[in-house]
Amino acid sequence: MGIRQKTILSILIAVGISIGLFYQLAERTIKTRFNALEEHRARSRINYVLRLLNNSLDNLTLLSRDWGSWNDSYAFMNQRAPLFIESNLPPDTYMDTGLCYIGFFPLRGEPRWEGFYDHAKGTMAPPPPVLARTMQTLIVALRSQGPGSETPTGFFVCQGTLHVMAATPILRSDESGPSRGWLTMVQRLSDTFFTGLFPDTGTKVSFATRPAPADSDAVHFAFTDNQSRYMCTGTLTDILGKETIDLTLEGKSTITLAGRNLLSLTEGAILFTGLMLSLLTYVLIQRTLLKRLLFLRHQVAPVAAPGTPVENVYPDGNDELSDLATDINEVFKRIVEEENLNRNILTALNVGILMIDAESEKIHEANTCMQQMTGKKREELVGQRADELFYLSTHGGHRPGGPHQEKGILKGPSTRHVLRTKTATRYHGTPIRIETFTDIQALESAVDDAKRSESHYRTLFKNSATPSVLFSINGHIAKLNREFLRYARAKSPRDLEGRHWSDFVDAEDRARLETYLSEKKGAGISFDDNVEVTFHDLSGGTHTAKIHIMRLPGTQERIVSILDITRQKKAEEMLRQQAFYDSLTGLANRRFFEKTLTHALDVARRKQRPVALFLIDLDGFKNVNDTMGHPSGDKLLTLVAKRLVKTMRTSDTVARLGGDEFIVLSEEIEDTQDIVAILHRLETAFVEPFDLGSTQLHITLSIGVSRFPDDAERAETLIRNADLAMYRAKKQGDTYSFFTHCLDRDARLHFELEQDLRKAVEKEEFSIYLQPRVAMTDHTLLGMEGLIRWCHPQKGICSPAEFIPCAELNGLIVPMDLWMMETGCRQVAQWNKEREAVHGKPPLRLALNVSAWHFRDNRLPDRVMDILKKTGCDPGWLELEVTETAIMKNLSGAIATLNLLRTRGISIALDDFGTGYSSLNYLRSIPVDTLKVDRSFIAAMVPEDEKSRFLLATIVKIGTHFNIHVVAEGVEEEWQRAYLESIGCPSAQGYLWSQPVPVPEFPYLRDTLPPPGAG
Repeated sequence: MGIRQKTILSILIAVGISIGLFYQLAERTIKTRFNALEEHRARSRINYVLRLLNNSLDNLTLLSRDWGSWNDSYAFMNQRAPLFIESNLPPDTYMDTGLCYIGFFPLRGEPRWEGFYDHAKGTMAPPPPVLARTMQTLIVALRSQGPGSETPTGFFVCQGTLHVMAATPILRSDESGPSRGWLTMVQRLSDTFFTGLFPDTGTKVSFATRPAPADSDAVHFAFTDNQSRYMCTGTLTDILGKETIDLTLEGKSTITLAGRNLLSLTEGAILFTGLMLSLLTYVLIQRTLLKRLLFLRHQVAPVAAPGTPVENVYPDGNDELSDLATDINEVFKRIVEEENLNRNILTALNVGILMIDAESEKIHEANTCMQQMTGKKREELVGQRADELFYLSTHGGHRPGGPHQEKGILKGPSTRHVLRTKTATRYHGTPIRIETFTDIQALESAVDDAKRSESHYRTLFKNSATPSVLFSINGHIAKLNREFLRYARAKSPRDLEGRHWSDFVDAEDRARLETYLSEKKGAGISFDDNVEVTFHDLSGGTHTAKIHIMRLPGTQERIVSILDITRQKKAEEMLRQQAFYDSLTGLANRRFFEKTLTHALDVARRKQRPVALFLIDLDGFKNVNDTMGHPSGDKLLTLVAKRLVKTMRTSDTVARLGGDEFIVLSEEIEDTQDIVAILHRLETAFVEPFDLGSTQLHITLSIGVSRFPDDAERAETLIRNADLAMYRAKKQGDTYSFFTHCLDRDARLHFELEQDLRKAVEKEEFSIYLQPRVAMTDHTLLGMEGLIRWCHPQKGICSPAEFIPCAELNGLIVPMDLWMMETGCRQVAQWNKEREAVHGKPPLRLALNVSAWHFRDNRLPDRVMDILKKTGCDPGWLELEVTETAIMKNLSGAIATLNLLRTRGISIALDDFGTGYSSLNYLRSIPVDTLKVDRSFIAAMVPEDEKSRFLLATIVKIGTHFNIHVVAEGVEEEWQRAYLESIGCPSAQGYLWSQPVPVPEFPYLRDTLPPPGAG
């Protein structure tokens, strides 16, 4: 099958499969969906009819009760009154109400009155037998049950028509008794009632009875006439409960038929589209691919014929086929080049070569060398038999996988001893044989020379002053000279012979040496280069040596000569140490550092990352030399170098530039915070004094910082800028200075804030402000939340938003929390004791925030208990507030810590609820007594926003559900308080009652704290 036929067949198969898949998908999804819509509409209609019937029943029940609870009806049952009948039961009553029957039945005896109205004839008539029997059965059942029994309502079928019946006891107008009987009313549902329900759809409603109990919830649906019509049936129970009334809705399946028509049209359209696409695809493939591919084949095919010259192909277009033609032309070009190359090789080789026809044994081609060896031209050799030129002297053999070889004499101007080889192959599909004739007279002379050379090499090997060893092809030592015996520290040759010569080489060098020997396997007698290795002698000594390997001529043995360069390597290492390292401190010197910095900057440019330099100068070092002497100065420099290396990261480079100047290169820098962290480590490291033997010496630093690429691009400029920044730091008396003014200012402010904050912790420059927590209903003062404030000695009041993040960053928040806890507990203990002893008031509870730092270890419970014991504060008077984010950083550890605190009587509050993870799952596992709703929820709540109000109500319900006390933060308006009270929020705090106030101003003796303006 041709490619054109395969293409057509493939397109048709693909289109057929696609159409088949669409048909199956349509049958399973679209058709099913339309059927489901049809069924849904039918069920909706039958349920609609059932609801109408029940509404009719409800209306009739109300009408009967209205008539039954009427003094006139009550009196009529006691004494038949014609006037009552004339005024209330004329034919007009039946026509107005749509009733066909009304009956008054006493508790015993005959009916007081019953009347039937035939709406078809428009006259009063006797009740039909079915109706009469139904009334009789119903009244008998009512009389047997007694006057207080429940009166039935329902449906029944009479004369093929559905009727609605309701019965009610006859009472006074105020519905008092005793009952004097029953009033029954019946309404006939005519055919027009049902036909008017769906007038334009052709839907029919019918009903039938059967003696079986009804399933009141069952609605049955089924398709008929090949799904062109449908039937949907609902059930009713007759008023006597003995028969089931099947109400059937039958109609045309318009939705299903519309879906079927739509599906048929769609399938036809897809089939037509698929055929058109198939035709278009084939035409496109034919024009762009098949036609050009066949044209290319017609151009390439002639080249396969033997003797046909190779010509280029020229397809049109500019695509993959034209690229293929270019590749084919390139292959043709290479074939021509290879044929020319082979022809040139045959001409240039100094070996006679004949190409012989395998069938005729005649020469087909001869190279130039063969013409010279035989003294004949190509035309004389072609057509001649090769055996006529050759005298066989020794029979050769055929090696497996190799050509047949034999020695002999070749005829020519002079006698030549040659080696003849025969190799069978094919040329242009024809079997041929390639025969080569090699002049071996010179080779035999070379073998004799090699044997004499081997004896010469062995003599030199034994008497050489260089340690040498001769080993076999498997690497085992066969011979060794006296110098190698001495070098290996062996007592006799027997200690070494038979061992592998590389056993003396270090394991790391051995693998590299084996790779080297493998690469040099095909080399000549002597390898060009030497290999440097580590040599281990038998006494455990280690030497650095260069080995030279050569092959013994005419054998597979090799000689290894060893040159010891141990002293040379030590001298080189000493020179390198002196050239690149500081002799006093052992650190890198300026020269080595500049090379390292240049390389680091090249890497930083490629990876686009910053680099930082820290140029460090020791303050007052000259005085140390002047007063304590240079030996003490040198010792100090050595100690400083060690401390710098210990302080910096392993990835940083530390060097001594000279004198008391050191420099640090840091490549793993992301932003200014990383630089500040390094400066902080340097400052902390130099707080401890240096032990100089006779004295303890404190040293301060002046540090200049420059950065790549912000401050400079070149290494020398970066060092100069760091030097300028260092001198500015020394001049201004600062620890450090940045070269860039903008970053200098930012980093300085952060660093100064941290330093001031450390001093504030040491000097306890903080104070506590308290904000009351109040009960929502009666404004009872429940406790207070403690907030830390800092009054800077020079700058005044600092915002917590400014210094709290800084304290969290470096861990200073821990001593701040503990100070606040101890101060606050001491104060609340004093207040509660005074409230109880003097005023008989209940204690207040102090709420304090604790940082996530406390959950990095398990020391918080013990610290809290020590503070409570020290201050005399009861555990129940303290509440610790934690945020969701702080807990999630170490969930399991935090839960264990909080559980331990709760067992010791300390209350736990979840602060800022809703701003962190806010997972209800965690509320089940986190031990929490109080839930503090974040002030952002209160601020976002407006009277018109139902969503925010609903969200708050939900949070309060969640707390109530988990038995957690809820506190609303940030309440500032009375209407906020009122709404929180209405949704059950028990307590709150905020500016509505009081802003945070200093400890002396807190109203700790108050019982209640109503908001301003409250009654």
